[in-house]
Amino acid sequence: MFRMTQPERVEPKKEELVASRFGSDSINNSASGDRVAEPEMIANPFLRQYILLGYSAKGIIYALIGALAIEAAILPERRAAGTYNALKHLSRQPLGSATVCILAVGIFGYVLRRLLQATFYPGHASGFSFQNILQRTGYILSSISYAGVAYSAVSIVFDLGKYNDRIQDWVEKLLDHAIAGKTVIFLAGLGVIGVGMSYLYGAYTGSYISKFNTSYIDLRLEYWAKLLGKIGISARGVSFMVTGSCLILASLFSDSHLAGGLQKAFRVLAQQPLGWLWLSLIGSGFIAYGIYMIITAKYRRYVIR
Repeated sequence: MFRMTQPERVEPKKEELVASRFGSDSINNSASGDRVAEPEMIANPFLRQYILLGYSAKGIIYALIGALAIEAAILPERRAAGTYNALKHLSRQPLGSATVCILAVGIFGYVLRRLLQATFYPGHASGFSFQNILQRTGYILSSISYAGVAYSAVSIVFDLGKYNDRIQDWVEKLLDHAIAGKTVIFLAGLGVIGVGMSYLYGAYTGSYISKFNTSYIDLRLEYWAKLLGKIGISARGVSFMVTGSCLILASLFSDSHLAGGLQKAFRVLAQQPLGWLWLSLIGSGFIAYGIYMIITAKYRRYVIR
């Protein structure tokens, strides 16, 4: 006799279509999730699309890095590249400078997303708890990191300077402070390894996978997108753990040349037994992550969470 209604009622025909594709449980879960979750915070359509453009730019960069890693695994004369050298390689291709410039503009959308997360939506924590502060700090550091990617792209296009490993330079300066510097580097290495482990855990549990708008994405595409996301996030986790391990070794042996970023991680993997296999696996994972990010840009349910 009485009918329960949802805050946003779905038209009968569309509801029947969704039910036939995903089942009534999916609809019920989605409805209950809408009641629990906060509404979308980005109302401006231009701002929303710009942030989503950042997802696509990030995906393209990761796919490029992955492709170059696989190329290095196959061709002995090639070397895997980090973000800067990957963008440098792209700039040498036809229309490469224009493409890199577009990626620089796009990646700022992702920087904006991280800043909004740090300011307005710090995950699921509330108040000024340790978890809240940790989340906000992580978002700020991430925004700085991707702002550095955007700057690298701009510097390549306008020839503002040559490549230098900022992490290695930072480690070299810290090593001048003996025990204190080594301690900071060691703790930083542990922190980076912790980030890598969180990525692996997030990939395993699915907690790091974006929520898709199930009303628009095909069920099979959603399944494959989530699978590619888990593979890609796992690959990123491994690269972070290798980078963190390099920082710890640099602190223990007082050698800044042992430290470095993503490119250093690739070189370390290449020097291991079956190095070509490690490069191929991580490279494939990065390509998977790139495809996942591009799909996410189109079908992601929320922009900044």
